[in-house]
Amino acid sequence: MRLWNCREQVPKDGDLELGPQGQPSKSAADKQLLEESFGKVFQEPKGRGCARKLLGALKPLGLSIRLQILKFGEDWIFLFLLGISMATLSFGLDITVSKFQRASLWVYDQLAEHRCLQFFSWTLYHVVLMTVSAAAAKYISPQAAGSGIPELKVALHGVMLHEFFTFRTLVAKLVGVVCTLAAGSTIFLGKVGPFVHMATILSMLLGKVMVKFAGSAENPGRKYELLTAGVAVGVACCFVAPVGGVLFGVEATGTHFAVRNYWRGFFAATCAALTFRLLALLNNTRETVAVLFRTSWRVEFPYDLPELLSYAILGVLCGGICSVFLFCHRNILIFLQNQQRIKHFMVNNKIWYAGVIALLLSSITFPQGSGQYIGARLSMKQLLETFFNNMTWGLEEAPLGSNGTRQPPNRTDDFTWLQWTHPALSSLEVASFFLIAKFFMVLLASTMIVPAGYFLPVFVYGAGLGRLYGEVMAKIFPDGIVSEGIHMRIIPAGYALAGAAAYSGAVTQTLSTALLTFELTGQMSHILPVLVAVLIANAISQRSQPSFFDGIIIVKQLPFLPKLSTGKSRCVKPWPPGFGGGSCADFPNRVPSSFFGLQIPESLTMHSAGCWEL
Repeated sequence: MRLWNCREQVPKDGDLELGPQGQPSKSAADKQLLEESFGKVFQEPKGRGCARKLLGALKPLGLSIRLQILKFGEDWIFLFLLGISMATLSFGLDITVSKFQRASLWVYDQLAEHRCLQFFSWTLYHVVLMTVSAAAAKYISPQAAGSGIPELKVALHGVMLHEFFTFRTLVAKLVGVVCTLAAGSTIFLGKVGPFVHMATILSMLLGKVMVKFAGSAENPGRKYELLTAGVAVGVACCFVAPVGGVLFGVEATGTHFAVRNYWRGFFAATCAALTFRLLALLNNTRETVAVLFRTSWRVEFPYDLPELLSYAILGVLCGGICSVFLFCHRNILIFLQNQQRIKHFMVNNKIWYAGVIALLLSSITFPQGSGQYIGARLSMKQLLETFFNNMTWGLEEAPLGSNGTRQPPNRTDDFTWLQWTHPALSSLEVASFFLIAKFFMVLLASTMIVPAGYFLPVFVYGAGLGRLYGEVMAKIFPDGIVSEGIHMRIIPAGYALAGAAAYSGAVTQTLSTALLTFELTGQMSHILPVLVAVLIANAISQRSQPSFFDGIIIVKQLPFLPKLSTGKSRCVKPWPPGFGGGSCADFPNRVPSSFFGLQIPESLTMHSAGCWEL
């Protein structure tokens, strides 16, 4: 016989309200979950003072906010915070770098009557900045050195590097990239790679905070989603290009991509791009929310079909020069790695090495010396503005030919294109000297162990290469290309746009650089010729050399499975050989059964040539 207690049971404090089946009700269970997770984030202090009373007063407010976050979705809030945080960081960094560069030029101009002091101030400025950048990478966090994209590719394939996503690395990366960018076009390094790295670090840190605050369980598979969103935000806040940023992040960092993460990348990148634009508008640096580089090209008939052949030739030129650049870059790094004395010196004297390289580059770019032939006073942004402007240098410099003062180019920044004029040389000769000098300067600067990006330098170099090609075309065809009795004038800026997309796309072996250039300039009239140049340059680069980031992976011997080359779908060699200096024959003994997140079957065999049969 069952005995029933007629007395009503009143639940005590801390007890759960039971449902009709004896199970806790949904509201009670949610309340318990929120309180437990809230206690993990805000642990009750041991003392009985004001801190405990304050925590008790804020506890209902925290529970209410957390409940609203769970209803709205923590993913949306996380992506929104990530986008606006990185955009604010990028905008603040640009303002800081701009002030550094203006101050350097002001000091340089104030010493106009003292040539030796000018040289001293010019070289000292760049040497100090690069030594500080190298010191940040050496003493704060060694993982902050370099671009970060090659290591990120490895991390996205399941191999987490030690201290690569820590707050300490974020601080070192930020300090180093500020100094590197403040050095300007003299050092000729960029910020895309470091910002992608910083965005992924911030996404990991924010992800941990959101997990604790929302009270949800930590999922290891969620790290991939956080990293992909961080990559998209990092590119978007550099170029204010949300669509191109997402696609470039997909191409540059991974061989596969989960479509379910598309919306995360686009939403975070859009928030970053919009925030950057609004900050620029509020700071009175832009009149309206517009593109970074304005163009005024002819859009009715920007080009004719016969001119597509000229763009195809430009693609071949970009692909060929890119192959030479990738070959030289990889072999220089391998040479420095194999020479024990040089390697020992660079490992133990990173700061001194960066200072020596900075002294050499700043001496080459001294405006009163050889720097007058390579636009040394122009920043990276001003270089792109001069390459994308709508005038033809050969026609505009004709009235200036009577100037025989033999003085360096115009010192003011009102007409930046005048930096490409010289009394003794034509604009074509100055642009040619710029391309030759910057080719070797980028190779030399990339050997420094400092936080720096390498996409923007090759992007600017490609724009200069396309501009030179366009100016040559305008000189060969002064009246334009005749098609069906109509003279179509050559637009050199269109070739600069195609050259920037083709060369940078060939170096990184991506196609989304075409979309990046369209979003940068807002110029959609050259879609077809730009795509033709990008495809041809990529075809040549992929058939001849590994990409820039894959080359760094090979040199550093990072664990990474390569993509299959065209026509080699049956076997693939591990990249790099032995994954650490050993032979390929020892590979099965040193790789676990779940290498890179992939289950390696026992039946997988290796050919005598050292290839895995797939």
